[in-house]
Formats: sequence, C-alpha cells, structure tokens
Amino acid sequence: MKRKLFQRLLISFLAIMLGVISLLMNPEDKVSTIYLFIAGIIILIVSMTIYIRKSENEDDLSKEYDERDALVEGQASNITMHCITLLIIVLLFLSNFIVLSVKAVLLLLILALFILNTVTKFFYERVL
Repeated sequence: MKRKLFQRLLISFLAIMLGVISLLMNPEDKVSTIYLFIAGIIILIVSMTIYIRKSENEDDLSKEYDERDALVEGQASNITMHCITLLIIVLLFLSNFIVLSVKAVLLLLILALFILNTVTKFFYERVL
C-alpha cells in the first residue's frame, strides 16, 4: 500500500490552522482551540514517526501495487458508497419526523464512512 504522509500532514496543518483561525475569530472559546492544536500536533507527530519508521524498515524489494489490491479497494469503495447512500436516504426520511442536528448527522456520516471502508477492506483482503 502507498504511504499517506502527504494527506496526514495536510490534516495536521489544517487542524493547527483551524485552531489559529478559531482563536482569532473567537478568543473566548479557548477550549476548542486547544483541542484543535493538540489534535493537529498529535497527527503531525504520529505521521512523522510512521514515515521515519517505515523508511528505516523499507527493503529494496517492496511490494508493488498489483491487481488484487486494486480489486480490494474497488470493492471496498463500492460497498461503502452503497451503504453511505442508504444511510443518507434513511437520515433524510427520519428528518421528516424528528429534528436532527446537522453536526450529529455529519459526524454519523463521517464515522460510518471510516468504519465501513476499513471493515470492507479487511473483509475483502481476507476473502480474496
């Protein structure tokens, strides 16, 4: 699998920048700013240690991206897309009867996306 250093660095810098912007826009709410700074710094440290550890352990005969990996990612993203679409339809149906917070719905969608993608990749790697 390919490294995701660039994506992790972008997320960490985004969290740090959102903390700075939040501090400048709303100086009274320092707790969320501290949480954003801590999350950004933790992601930055973890991504750098993973990158350094993998570069030390990397052999010249690294595994190349083959057709099986592409099949696993394609199947996992296909199942994830179908499940997320069904979840959105169910949430739209439920919003007619109860009041749903936008933050709660977005958090539910993001968690479902991460969990479904991870589980389906794990399942398809075991099956195929």
